[in-house]
Amino acid sequence: MIDGLRVLALVPARSGSKGIPDKNMALLGGLSLIARAGKVLGQIPWIDRRIISTDSQRYADEGRKYGLEAPFLRPAELSVDTAGALETFVHALGTCEQTDGCRYDILIVTEPTSPMREPADVEVTVQALLRTGADSAVTVSRIDTKAHPYKVFSISEGRLRYFSEEGKRITARQDLEPLYARNGLCYGFRRETLLSKRVLITENTVSVVTGRPVVNIDEPLDLLWAEFLLEKGHSLVPTL
Repeated sequence: MIDGLRVLALVPARSGSKGIPDKNMALLGGLSLIARAGKVLGQIPWIDRRIISTDSQRYADEGRKYGLEAPFLRPAELSVDTAGALETFVHALGTCEQTDGCRYDILIVTEPTSPMREPADVEVTVQALLRTGADSAVTVSRIDTKAHPYKVFSISEGRLRYFSEEGKRITARQDLEPLYARNGLCYGFRRETLLSKRVLITENTVSVVTGRPVVNIDEPLDLLWAEFLLEKGHSLVPTL
C-alpha cells in the first residue's frame, strides 16, 4: 500500500508481434523484456500485487520466474491486434478484484517493450498521481524537433506538401512548441478513471517527463539501440 491505497501492478504482454516475433521474450542484456519489467516491479515494496496479462502460457511462466503472478490468461477478444489498452487494463483490474476479494485503488502499468525502466520511474509516476490529485499519470519523452509536425511533410502525386500549413512560418527550431510522446515506462491510473470514466487520458492527466534516452521496442534496430544505451550506462535513475 501507499498512502493507505492498495496498488496493483500490471505487465501487459500479448504474444502476437509482427515486427519482432515473440517480441516480449526478446533478450536485452541477457534478460527477456518480460523479465526486466518484473525485476523492476519487484524492487518496489508498496505494490500489493504484481501480475502479467498475457494470452501465452510461456509468457506467463516467464513472468512467474521474475515475480509476476499470472492469475488468468487473456480471453481471445483481448489477444488480437485490435484489442484496446483500456479494455485490457479494465479486464485485469476487474478480474483481480474479483479473485482477490479486495479493491485496488491504483493500477500501475509497465510495458515490457519499454525496457529502460528504473524503479524510480514508477515511484515518481505514482507520487505525481497522488500529489496532484490527477486521474492518471503518464511518463513521456520530448519529441525530437526533426519529427515535429511542423517540420514534416506528406507526399501528394510525387510532390512534397507541408503536413501542417503552420510549418511554412517556422524558420528556427526554437520557434517550435515542445511536444511529447508516451514512452511506456509507466502509467498510473486511479480505479475510477478506468472503471467509471472508462478512459486513459483525461483533462486531468499529469505528465512525468523522462529526461534521459529510452527506447520502445518495435523493430530489431530498436533492440540494438537499447543494447547500446544499456552498455553506455544511459539507464540512469531519475530524480525523485
